[in-house]
Amino acid sequence: MDMRDIKGRFADGHSGGPGRPRRQIERECLRATLAGCSLEDWEAIVAKAVTDAKAGDAKAREWLGKYLLGIPETVAPTAFQVAVEDEAGADPVGREAAHKREQAQMEATLQLS
Repeated sequence: MDMRDIKGRFADGHSGGPGRPRRQIERECLRATLAGCSLEDWEAIVAKAVTDAKAGDAKAREWLGKYLLGIPETVAPTAFQVAVEDEAGADPVGREAAHKREQAQMEATLQLS
């Protein structure tokens, strides 16, 4: 009995089996990484990255920034987008900052109540 169609995909009624357990490989890799890298090793790696970043190493700064600041959820606007928004009189960054200020003020007012 052939479980696949002519394109190699599983035919209707044949799920293809359970597959590999979810994230099994990732868990195993993480376990191996944790076993092979002690806290002292990690501290040395971070110290070297800090030293390199201070010396001007852009990759070290980027790596540290991702750990310390996180990866931005939004992408910075391009120069073209900024120019178009300026021409249109729009200021999305200013609007976002004002919105955050309003939220903070509202939360502070609610906490005082």
